Amino acid sequence: MNKDRFSRRALLKAMGLGAGFLPLLSTERARGATATGFPTRFISINWTNGTVPPNFFPAGSAGPLPATLPPILQPLAPWSSKVLSMRAAKTQTSPIDCNVMEDANLKYGGHFSYQTLLTGYANAGGPSLDQLIANNLATTANVTNAQLNVGCRPSASSTSYRAAGQKNTPQIDPYKLFTSLFAGQTMPPAVVNALFNRRKSVLDFVSGQLTRFASNLGTDDKITVQDHMDSIRQLESQLQSTATTTSPATCVAPSVTPSGLNFNSNANYPTQVKFMADLVAAAVICGKARAVTMDLIDDGGGNSLNFPWLNISSPDYHAIAHQGSGGYTQKTAIDQWFYQASVAEVVSKLAAAPEGGGSVLDNTVILVAQDMNEGSNHGIFSIPYLIIGSGGGFFKTGRMVTFPSQVPNNQLLTSIAHAMGLKVAGVGNPKYTGDLDSVLTM
Repeated sequence: MNKDRFSRRALLKAMGLGAGFLPLLSTERARGATATGFPTRFISINWTNGTVPPNFFPAGSAGPLPATLPPILQPLAPWSSKVLSMRAAKTQTSPIDCNVMEDANLKYGGHFSYQTLLTGYANAGGPSLDQLIANNLATTANVTNAQLNVGCRPSASSTSYRAAGQKNTPQIDPYKLFTSLFAGQTMPPAVVNALFNRRKSVLDFVSGQLTRFASNLGTDDKITVQDHMDSIRQLESQLQSTATTTSPATCVAPSVTPSGLNFNSNANYPTQVKFMADLVAAAVICGKARAVTMDLIDDGGGNSLNFPWLNISSPDYHAIAHQGSGGYTQKTAIDQWFYQASVAEVVSKLAAAPEGGGSVLDNTVILVAQDMNEGSNHGIFSIPYLIIGSGGGFFKTGRMVTFPSQVPNNQLLTSIAHAMGLKVAGVGNPKYTGDLDSVLTM
């Protein structure tokens, strides 16, 4: 028989339905969705000037994370079971290198590596991971508003690129971001229930059409249609599960007050970071974004940011990082603050939002990165990446994994792409294909 005659597309055409209903008839797991049927989300939070290796990477061998996290990661202690740390086997350094930058003679070009952290290309030679995820969702799931790019004083630098050399411009004003995401929009229980009922009525309609359609088919084709019917019943069950286990109250616009602050002032930087972190978390929880980048500071040197709220008024952050071990005490305090004010702020909100038998955090991958190994040398080797959240069970968290040798950051990006449902052999420069799935998922 003609296989196209009873294809999903032909079937929908015969029923008078559009291509938008194709996912309803899929018996495979939708890309970008967890095994439980909830969407996976990606968030990247990034800042400059490297880290303090002995205060960032756990000591000891591979295995469960220690009971006491290193000082910089202390803000994540309540969620240590959701953390996946990566370090070299023999030293307290990262096993992840930006090989493509070394290929471009930028081995000590750490202040240019924002454009490599998520693209896997030197000199922003292609789209970043968040863009790839958004493109995939637009193609496979008709999700056209998946991407969100925000920044806190990022200046001209960015981790997010829509194509080679084409930077995605971040929103840096929390007030404007709040308006674009939430102004005039609420999700009270009545609205949520109405949305559930509309989706359920669509499934009922499709089920009825399929039943009538199948009555004129042969045995083999009836089995195929029955498979589609089973898939629809699974979707209905997932809708019911979402309606009963996820409180509509979790989708609440955050408070962005007071108004009128000047975010070019260092004094208002802590408020800006908190506003942006809360908006990122709310956007993800409320389904307004599924691929997010948050760049906290300009990638270049001489950014003049100091931290009087930490009793560090001088010199500025860049100068402190350049002191190397002599500035470790101040640098540790600053990085710990970054983790508290941005990363832990997002994590806490996602962890508190129930979803199925877990939380939104359980269905999210948060990638935290800094642009160089250590601020005194600007090296693009041993880049401090950290994963939080399992992406619906893809990554095995609550542990530290060690690597016997250095690996290109492309392979880490590829594994995250796999967690997000992309079936790709590599991300970024095709010279560095492969992934870290066998290490990060076991």
